[in-house]
Amino acid sequence: MVKVKDIMTKIPVKIESTKSVREACKLMNSKKLGSLMVCKGTEIIGILEESDIVRKVLARDLNTYVTQVEQVMSVPFIIDQEKSDDDASDMMSKYQVRHLAVSSESKIVGIVSMADLIRPVYTGKSFWT
Repeated sequence: MVKVKDIMTKIPVKIESTKSVREACKLMNSKKLGSLMVCKGTEIIGILEESDIVRKVLARDLNTYVTQVEQVMSVPFIIDQEKSDDDASDMMSKYQVRHLAVSSESKIVGIVSMADLIRPVYTGKSFWT
């Protein structure tokens, strides 16, 4: 088994909580991401996933130019960096999310996505050898 710390993104892309959902969408599009970590200053306070935008903004006809990220973000599910890729997969399945914040000693140190877990399956390559 592989540890989460070996496959996670170590420097997740962040957005300030007061930015608009439109700005978040532009950032996610330009970086080809499915989520952003939401912060207030240097503290990470949430996560914004594509599903948050669909369910909490578009489905409610909210204006993406004025709706702030902190109004629609989710509290991230957190997994310890020493846990296995199987643990991460199980957690994503249980909570129906595609991204987990990764922690070390109570501090968020990265993010792991469903794509991180399945990438070796599709490419036939392994990051871990």
